[in-house]
Amino acid sequence: MINSVFIQFASSAPAEEAGGFGALGIDLKAFVVQLITFLIVFYILKRYVFSRIVEVLDKRQKLIEEGVKSAKDMTEQKEKLEREVAKLKSEARAQADEILAESRAQSEEMIAKASEAAGEKTDKMIMDAKKKIDEETDRSRRNLKKEIVSLVVDTTEKLIGSKVDATKDKALIEDALKSGQGK
Repeated sequence: MINSVFIQFASSAPAEEAGGFGALGIDLKAFVVQLITFLIVFYILKRYVFSRIVEVLDKRQKLIEEGVKSAKDMTEQKEKLEREVAKLKSEARAQADEILAESRAQSEEMIAKASEAAGEKTDKMIMDAKKKIDEETDRSRRNLKKEIVSLVVDTTEKLIGSKVDATKDKALIEDALKSGQGK
């Protein structure tokens, strides 16, 4: 309806004959009406539409940046944990080798002194060494499980975006540990 009024207004005005816009075939009144209409529409769009679009885009950009940062942090934590696991494995292996080396040296010495007494003592020392290795391995595994549980809780909270209740948290952790042990 407004457009028809503008068109009628623009068509009723005679084009300037002499020069200026009229020489180019442009009706100055119609041009001014269209310019005012454009400015009104632009103002409305800028005031009510563009600001909301920019706000949505800013929120989306912030969410993407947080996701990228979270992924980077998790990658760094994973690499750190892998280094710690490798270090613990090498330390456990070195200790096991050292304990086994000590046990073998002592057992050879005992065998040379007395065959019967040395045999029993050597068996006991080997069993103690194995028990120590098993205890050290179990302790290392428990420590690793605690760290993994902590990382799983942190990661779950970041992925879900909120704290899960205790039963759901425990179930997620147990599933993660079971799937990790199955491999």
